[in-house]
Amino acid sequence: MKTPLLLLALLCLFSNQIQAQAWQAYEPALPEPVGVYDLRIAEGDENVAAAVAMKYAVTANNYNWQPMDQLTFMKTSDGGNTWQSGAIPMGVEPYASNICPVNANILWASGTDIDYASWVVRSTDGGQSWERFLEDGFFRATSYVNFVHFWDEQNGIAVGDPAPSPTDPTPFYEIYTTSNGGQNWIRVPSANIPPQQLSEFGVAGRYFVVGDTVWFSTINSANFEGLRLFRSADRGLHWTASASPAVEWFSFADGLYGIGAEHVNSNAVNLRLTTDGGDSWTDLPALQMGRISSLAMVPGSRYILATMRTSNIAPPFKTILSTDLGQSWQEIGDGSELACNAQFASPTVGYAGEWQPANHPTRMYKYAGSPLSGLLSGKQLDAELTVFPNPASDFASVHVKTAQPFDFLLLLNDAQGRLVERQVFPKTDTFSTTLDLQALPSGLYTLTVSTREGAVVRKVLKQ
Repeated sequence: MKTPLLLLALLCLFSNQIQAQAWQAYEPALPEPVGVYDLRIAEGDENVAAAVAMKYAVTANNYNWQPMDQLTFMKTSDGGNTWQSGAIPMGVEPYASNICPVNANILWASGTDIDYASWVVRSTDGGQSWERFLEDGFFRATSYVNFVHFWDEQNGIAVGDPAPSPTDPTPFYEIYTTSNGGQNWIRVPSANIPPQQLSEFGVAGRYFVVGDTVWFSTINSANFEGLRLFRSADRGLHWTASASPAVEWFSFADGLYGIGAEHVNSNAVNLRLTTDGGDSWTDLPALQMGRISSLAMVPGSRYILATMRTSNIAPPFKTILSTDLGQSWQEIGDGSELACNAQFASPTVGYAGEWQPANHPTRMYKYAGSPLSGLLSGKQLDAELTVFPNPASDFASVHVKTAQPFDFLLLLNDAQGRLVERQVFPKTDTFSTTLDLQALPSGLYTLTVSTREGAVVRKVLKQ
């Protein structure tokens, strides 16, 4: 496990303007503000989600971990309507790797303490108490646990950095599986795992799971650049590793389609697309908007949601959407909420945590699904949409009518995808508005109207 300061800025930001309509905020009872490090949705139950958080010192360019006696967790078991909080003991000054909710009562978590001892713990009472497991694993100085994941109450996996075994003196990735709820763990043999490359290690919490397929990424410890993406299609029993260009962050909509990202510098991010589960990657147009803070390929639509930042504390934090597998992007929000680690179960079900805030208690978010979900679903909205005149010089009138009332989101973007105008219309089946085009340069603009049922798009020509 490698957790340099450079990698601590992997947390995700969502836009205030989008959250105002799409996210319902909740403030769990916490003794002090913390920043969410990892958030996951339970396999098979989209109403259950959990997050693990730590303390940070935050500046515009740095996000530095601060020691705590125990880790903090937050969880919901009712679809995000309420959140409970508590502590996870992991020795002295613990550092989180991940959290994995199984259902409302069972949670798994992993991390390390100040002595670099690895901890894999489980709660069966919703987080009131925790029991340590796999104490004989990850005990060498070179191997730390990077994540633990359970598909159900019985079947799980724990993954750590390379270490030798009693039968193999050459270090290989320390991966364990269990089929009886963690009572017994079996280490995956080296023959089933690609050999470690020079200076290669995993990263705490850097993994993704879709069905029986699990991925984790590795970095070069000499320069912290991404190296390979490991994949298992059988819950960790056998592994392959991609030899294509590196991806530091990644998200999959299903077992085949995924998006990966790698920073070039403080203003540029390389993006890559896979359509074969990570075996190969195709370069996409780079993003030139700052550092990427969040990356999610939405299940069901394969739309990609990303957020960008130029500062850790100063807005705006831009939220952008791609509906064509990363070929082009549309800015859909530009706000100040420091939300992070957004995870989606579908275009209508999602959760997010919050980067450590400076002026309010830490918040958790439920994805409300209206009206942003229409943008994420890829569905065509059944609506009458007229724009007149079109082409237009100074003003254009927009009229929208649907068969039933919805919350509406209206976006106007320029040819580069930059957000020009954003309007919200609550609970109506018809509305009219006027677009002021006077100050805009001539060119082609995209008008998008969205509800929870879908979205409709029109091109607007400014003369």
